[in-house]
Amino acid sequence: MDDRYHLPDRHLSDDTYRLFVESVTDYAIILLDRAGRIASWNEGAERLKGFSELEVVGRDFFADFYWQQPGDAILEILDGAAHRTRYEAEGWCKRKDGGRFRCHLLLQRIDNDDPAKTGFVVICRDRTQRHSAEGASRRSEQQFRHLIAGFQDLATCTLDQAGQINSWSEALERLLGYGSRDIIGRAYADLFSAEDRRSGLPGQAIDRALREGRLRQAGWRMARGGGWVYASEVIDVIRNDVGEHLGFSLALRDVSAQAATEQALEAAKRALFQSQKLEMIGQLNGGVAHDFNNLLSAILGNLELGRRRLPADSDVTRFLDNAIIGAKRGAALVGRMMNFAREQEIEIRPIDLKALFDELSDLVAKALGPETVLESRFPEKLAPVRIDPHQLELALLNLVVNARDAMAEGGTIRLVARNRRISAGTERCVAPGRYVQLDVTDHGCGMDAETLSRACDVFFTTKPAGKGTGLGLSMVQGFVGTVGGRMSIKSCPGKGTTVTLLLPAAPSPADGVFADDELETADVKDHPERKLRILVVDDDALVLMNSAALLNDLGHETFALSSAEEALSFLQNATTHRPVDLVLTDHAMPHMTGLELARLLRKSWPSLPVVLATGYAEDVVDGTGIVSARLQKPFGIRDLRAVIAAAVDGAEARTGSGGIATRTPHAAPATLG
Repeated sequence: MDDRYHLPDRHLSDDTYRLFVESVTDYAIILLDRAGRIASWNEGAERLKGFSELEVVGRDFFADFYWQQPGDAILEILDGAAHRTRYEAEGWCKRKDGGRFRCHLLLQRIDNDDPAKTGFVVICRDRTQRHSAEGASRRSEQQFRHLIAGFQDLATCTLDQAGQINSWSEALERLLGYGSRDIIGRAYADLFSAEDRRSGLPGQAIDRALREGRLRQAGWRMARGGGWVYASEVIDVIRNDVGEHLGFSLALRDVSAQAATEQALEAAKRALFQSQKLEMIGQLNGGVAHDFNNLLSAILGNLELGRRRLPADSDVTRFLDNAIIGAKRGAALVGRMMNFAREQEIEIRPIDLKALFDELSDLVAKALGPETVLESRFPEKLAPVRIDPHQLELALLNLVVNARDAMAEGGTIRLVARNRRISAGTERCVAPGRYVQLDVTDHGCGMDAETLSRACDVFFTTKPAGKGTGLGLSMVQGFVGTVGGRMSIKSCPGKGTTVTLLLPAAPSPADGVFADDELETADVKDHPERKLRILVVDDDALVLMNSAALLNDLGHETFALSSAEEALSFLQNATTHRPVDLVLTDHAMPHMTGLELARLLRKSWPSLPVVLATGYAEDVVDGTGIVSARLQKPFGIRDLRAVIAAAVDGAEARTGSGGIATRTPHAAPATLG
């Protein structure tokens, strides 16, 4: 029912007026005289207050039944001292039983031509239930606010229909730093970055929430002072009972730590994938390198055999010499591949840095391309470094390729080396002593402080996907650290980068370990005084034929077999009169490896020397105590002669005799010569 009361026209007759008043039972209608005393009391007043009309007529309404003493406004109306003729209020009113109810009171002055008949009408309505509901609503709202404030990690605010912030919780103030006075009235879009605002992201979020009723999203929100918080956000549409859109409510939660954890997990997954991929590449690399070693063994051996059969003044000699040098360089390249695949032993020794770089320069130039120039400056009396050459080559390749990638339009990379003597306390992380410092400098894009601080982290890279693994610098740093050196980086955005390697100097000058071996000529007397009967075992027919041919050229008698099982059968079925002096076996053979064959031979023929030919590292094929010597593939005729001599000498030293005894003699099959 409408809260406004419509009084009957004052020109109605007294009987009609009284009839109207008495017929109303939902309201208390009370007539007062000029002094505020009760003149009439309808049935509604009796029901509401509990008093009958006889009990109240003549009594002061405000003093006896109202919840408070008459205020100035009421007194002015009663005294007629003001132009105001109406008073409206709400408060507590008394009942006959001592109780009270919430009363909405309207006091209206009724003027009459006869001053004696001037008075007032009072209309009262019970508002107890409504007041209780409003109180409960206020309490509920207050409890809700306290409840929301109790969630330390949940922050809320509301927006109007246009997306302007019109309420702001304390939790949001803690989260983003803005106080209510700072933020209320500003646009929701002000919490986004300038880039997000330009792309229209805040408006799209509001439109989508309005269309779907609710939107869940996450993103960076701008905090006070320029900081950023990664927040999970829920936007709900607020509507009234008839479905009219009133605004939006937002609930935000700080998920920065969760996002950082997820990013770290994703980085770990990528790192694991890269590690697995590199392991697979290493395995493939090792297998390909092993097969290529066999091919190089055949090529190198046949080239040397062909050259030995030519006269010294032949015009063909120089072509064969070039082919032999090329084969040896191919063997060095395979060695680098097998080292990367962890199939080659690490050998720390004195190295001439300039000679190593000269050997590597052609390969480096091809890797860099025509737009990049490589300059080097090595002093004449540069001290040798004590290091593994293959790892140093790999480190140099990593550094110059990184330098090239930093110069998008090409440029010059400079390598500068110098001797340094470091005394105690002058350099961190390195012991006092003699070092060689190598600086690799480019004039590329450079790195800022944050990128520089992470440059050596494993799998960290600024290159696009597929262009880098993030392993290069971390591998170089680890390698240099293992030999007692140090790597440092200086860089500035737009001014380039310098990577400095501090490498320990060797105590004595490096030998010429990278010079090509002298080529043997046919007139050199290289056949041993004693001819040996040698059993050759290899599953690769090309390598088997080449090995037998080299041995025959050295004056030995050979028996060529293609498997370990055939070799065992051959030795077991041999007759008593022509013993085998030595077994030369390949390692990587199917069904039974060369090392397994050597173990069986050691048990049955303990004095029979066994030479194991392999391209794998010694830590992978550990034949210590089982084989007499190892022959590294690919091998030439000089390598073969030296290893056989060492194996025979070792066997004679063990037996204490001038010959080699075997347990079981054998018959002689056809030889390859």
